Formats: sequence, structure tokens, C-alpha cells
Amino acid sequence: MPERLARAFQGLLVLLTACLVVFLLLYYIIPAIVKIINSLLPVILPFAVAALLAALIDPVVNFIQEHAKLNRTAAVLITIFFFLGLTSTGLFYLISNLIIELEGLVSTLPAQARGLGALLQEIFNRLQAFYFSGALPPDILSSLQNLLNTATVGLKGLLTSLIQWLIAFLSSLPELFIVVIITLVATFFFSRDKEAIMATLRQFLPLSWAKNIETVGSSVGRAIIGVLRAETLLISLQITQTIIGLLILRVDYALTLAFLIGLADILPIVGPGTIYIPWAIWEFIQGRYGLGIALLILYSFIIILRQLLQPKLVAVNLGLHPLTALIALYAGLKLLGIAGLIIGPLTVVVFKAYLAAGIGKR
Repeated sequence: MPERLARAFQGLLVLLTACLVVFLLLYYIIPAIVKIINSLLPVILPFAVAALLAALIDPVVNFIQEHAKLNRTAAVLITIFFFLGLTSTGLFYLISNLIIELEGLVSTLPAQARGLGALLQEIFNRLQAFYFSGALPPDILSSLQNLLNTATVGLKGLLTSLIQWLIAFLSSLPELFIVVIITLVATFFFSRDKEAIMATLRQFLPLSWAKNIETVGSSVGRAIIGVLRAETLLISLQITQTIIGLLILRVDYALTLAFLIGLADILPIVGPGTIYIPWAIWEFIQGRYGLGIALLILYSFIIILRQLLQPKLVAVNLGLHPLTALIALYAGLKLLGIAGLIIGPLTVVVFKAYLAAGIGKR
């Protein structure tokens, strides 16, 4: 076989092999991996959460163990019961008030939806009378009317679905009791036997690999925990500000609205502005200009305070210079969107850990 033909055959064979690999990855391997992960996730998730909780409470456990002169088991138990009692009290107050507010909101939802439809209809009629003066063809007016009706029905459906989701979530809390118990027990063992678990993991890796992985993993773990602490503090502060502001403004369902705004801040892409801004616009449409301006002021105050505190909190929790944290936050936001606010600083921490481990020098 001529050399040129052999090379062409080899190139074609490589191309076909690559196409086959891509085909298998897209249509068989990746879907199978996703299916396996989805099947294993409910089993793994409680223990992953337990490992994270154990890492979060580790500084408190070490402090109690050192200053109270207790053994590791007693320090872990005291810490878990303290945080469990604090969390249970807060959740009981939050859930009980949410249920009361949601019941009232659900009972008034049909009337509010009818009022919304009537208001939109009135606005449409005024616009039609003022701007159109009957000059538009009937089919265009009919299309606009249908659009208005669709928007009203859609908004009513969205509100109903949201309320139903919240009620379903609250009603499913008793079913989470077993998962919570398993997570707490696993947290106890992860925290108490931390050194034994780490020693067992080291046995499965070569010594040099174990040291590098432990150095990088420790830095990344501290960084992730630091980001979670910073975000938890920021979201808690935002919810507290919202509750206080809405109570001062004497807004109904202040706790439910604050919970929704905090949930919007947790979700990717979605932010508190997706609730504050439409809400303020709606108040302006209804003629309640004072409340609309107050909501915009409250939203501005929350955003400004968050922007001022976030670089400092991230820097403190990640061990970065505030300027470095600010650059990482801004670069992550511009390159990756909202997720970059977490990925950006974590990337800097991983790079620092990489250099500290001396991996790049080998």
C-alpha cells in the first residue's frame, strides 16, 4: 500500500474512532453517568451534607475541646446539640409564621387575582380610549385583549403554583425527619473521627500524592466553607433587613416575602431584584407611590450593603487580600455570571494552594 494512501487510511480511521467515541459519550456514556448520579444522589447527599456540616462546626468543636478540657466526643455532642437547638427554635418560629401567612395569602389569592385582572383591564381600556380612539382594526384590539387575558391568567397561575410549592414543601418537612437524623448521626461520626478518617484515606494514595492532595484539598475545603459562611451571613443579613424594613412599612406577609427574597438570592441568576423591582412597579401602577419608593430605597440599601460587605467577608473567610478578592469577584461575575462570584475566588484559592504545595515546581 502506498505511504500516502496508508496515512489517509490512518487519518480516516482516527476520525471515525473519534466520531464513534463522541457518539458513545453523547448518547450512551454521559446519559448513563447522569442516570447513575441521579440514582446515587439521594443516598450520597445526606453523608455529603454531614461531611460539610462537620467541617463547618470543626472550629467550634476545637474551641470547646481546648478551653473546656473535654474529650472530642463530648465537644462534638455539645456543639451539635447547641446548633440543633438554635436551628430548631428558628425553624419552628419561621415555619409556624409562614404557615399562618400562607393560609391567609391563599384565602385572599382569588380576590387579589380578580382585582389584578380588573386593574389591568381598566389600564387597557384607558390606553385604548386615550391613544387608539377606536382607530385600530378590531382584530388588533381583539389580539391585545387576548394578550391581556393570557397575561392575567398566567400571573394568577404563577402565584398559585408558587403558593402550592411552598405549602407542599412545608408539608413534606415531616418526611425529612429520618434524613435529618441520619445526617446528624453522620455529622457526629465525621467530626469525632476526623483524624481516623483522614488516616484511612491516606493509605490508598502514594505518600507524595497524599501530601499534595491534602494540601490542596485542605485549602479548597477551607475556601468552600469560607464562601458558604460569607454567603450565609450575607443572606441572613439581607433577610433580616427585609423583615425589619417590611415591618416598618407595615406590609402584609412580611415573613413570607422575606423568605421568598432570600430564596431568590440563593438561586442562580435570580436575585432579590426580581421581586423588589416588579413589586415596586406594581405599587406605582396602583398609585401607592410612597410604598413603591420605599421598596426601591430598601432594595438599594440591601444591594449597596451587600456590595460593600461581600469583598471583605470573602477576603476574610478565604484568606485573600481584599483587593484580590474584589478582582476575583468582578472577573468571575464578568466571565461566568452569578456563579462566577463563587468560582472566581475559589479559583484563586486553588491556584494559591497549588503553588503552596509546590506541585508546579516538579
